Amino acid sequence: MSSARHFFKSQPASQTRAEIEADLNAARGAQRDLMAAGQYRLANQMGAAVDEHLDEMNDLNNGTWRPKHA
Repeated sequence: MSSARHFFKSQPASQTRAEIEADLNAARGAQRDLMAAGQYRLANQMGAAVDEHLDEMNDLNNGTWRPKHA
């Protein structure tokens, strides 16, 4: 999953949105795959990652998103 967006100060919002959506979709897909395989503990961890990405998307939509390490 991409977290490079947290190292760039001057990335366009559209690119950040696309990266967050890609991470969100990947985490959700992994969560479904893990649940189907009976790996519920790991699926719950991926669910937490989905929640983090949703929070990030909300911050971006509210205009309060900031890179963590830039």
